Amino acid sequence: MTSGQLSVLTSVGLIVEERNKRLLEKLLLQSISEFVDFQGLILLHKPRHENNPYLEVTLSVPETAYEDKLKSLIHANGVAHVHTDEHIKKCLNTSQAIFTQSKGTPRGLFPIVVHHEVIGVLDYYSKELTDSNKNMIFALLHIYRNFIEVLYDNEHDTLTGLLNRKTFDERLNDFFPEASTEVNPEFSAHNDLRQLNANAGHWVGIIDIDYFKRVNDNFGHIFGDEVLLLFAGIMKKEFRNTDLLFRFGGEEFVVFMLNITEQQAFKKLEQFRVDLENFVFPQIKTLTASIGMTKIDTQFHSTKLLEQADQALYYAKEHGRNQVCNYQDLIDSGKLTSIKIDNDIDLF
Repeated sequence: MTSGQLSVLTSVGLIVEERNKRLLEKLLLQSISEFVDFQGLILLHKPRHENNPYLEVTLSVPETAYEDKLKSLIHANGVAHVHTDEHIKKCLNTSQAIFTQSKGTPRGLFPIVVHHEVIGVLDYYSKELTDSNKNMIFALLHIYRNFIEVLYDNEHDTLTGLLNRKTFDERLNDFFPEASTEVNPEFSAHNDLRQLNANAGHWVGIIDIDYFKRVNDNFGHIFGDEVLLLFAGIMKKEFRNTDLLFRFGGEEFVVFMLNITEQQAFKKLEQFRVDLENFVFPQIKTLTASIGMTKIDTQFHSTKLLEQADQALYYAKEHGRNQVCNYQDLIDSGKLTSIKIDNDIDLF
C-alpha cells in the first residue's frame, strides 16, 4: 500500500468515526483539500424553507472564498448567505455534478444528496478539473453521504423529523470547552462561519404546547401526532437553518439559536409564538405555546442552563401561558429569585 493510499484511508477513517455533523463537514473539506488541488472549496446548504433564493454557507476554504467567488448577501444574524446562480440551480434541480467555468476559473458543483434529496452543494474551484480530482471528490462525498444518512436516522425524531432527545444532550455538551474535538486548525472553530459577532451569543428556548393533553383526549393520539407534525413544520419555517431544533419529548420542544443577540433571540421566539397562534389547525383551530429562554453560558453547568430555561417556561405557564419569558429579565425584575447555596446549585 502506498503512502498516498494510506493517507486516504486515514482521512476516510476520520470521517466514519465522527458523530458530530459540524465536525463531519469540516473533516470532509479537510480531506478533499489534502488530496485535490483547489483555489476554493465552499460547502453550501439549502435553508429549511424551499422558497428562499439563496443558500447558506456552511464552510469556506479559504475563509473568504465564498465572498470572492459568489454573490454574497448580508445577514444580521451572522449566517453567510449567497445567491443561487444558474449553475447552482442546475446542480440542485438535476442532482447531477456540473462542470463549468467562473471568470475563467474551472469550477465543479457537486450535489450533496441525502435520502434522495439534494440538501446542498460542494462548490469547487481549481486551476484544472482533472478526472483524478473529480473522482476523489466523488468518492469522499459518497462516503460522507452514506454516513450522514446513518447519522440523520440516529439523530432525528421519527415523527417530526426534528433532532431527538439523545442528540440534544450531545449538542448541548458541544458548547462546553472540555467537550471539543481537535481538528486541523485551518478548519477549527475560529474559522467557523458561525463564530460570534459583536454582542451576540447562543441561546436556548424551551417550548411547551399549551393544553396539548386536551388535543389527545378530545381527538385521539393519531390526530395529536398530526398536530405535532404541523407544529414541527412551523418551527422549521420560522427558525434559521443554523438553529438546532429538537423534539425534547411529548409536546415539549427545544431550539438552540446560534450567534444571535438577546433581542434578536427574543424576537425570533416571539415571532414563532405569534405565527403559531395565528396558524389554523384542523378541527382544533388555535394552538398556543409557552416559551422560556436563557443564554448558553459555558461558565455554568449544562444542567443549570436547563433549569434556568425551565424556570422561565414555568413562569410563563403559571402567568397566563402563550408568552415568551426570558430568565434573565425575570431575575432582573425580581419575578424570579435565584438562591445560591453551594457548588453552583440554585434553588428557586
